[in-house]
Amino acid sequence: MRTVHTPQMSFGEVDISTIKLDPRSRDDIPAILVGLQHIYTTPILHDSIFEILQQIIPKKIN
Repeated sequence: MRTVHTPQMSFGEVDISTIKLDPRSRDDIPAILVGLQHIYTTPILHDSIFEILQQIIPKKIN
């Protein structure tokens, strides 16, 4: 079984919700990262999206 999220942070890790992104950037990447940050920090969205992904991603074949 895949581990989606480990609740315990390690030394040197930064919580994704504390990362500040420049909203005035004209590049597409910060906008995508803000969207991913929102999904990751909203439990209802996070759980439902990862549930869908678990159904789509093929199981590991040994």
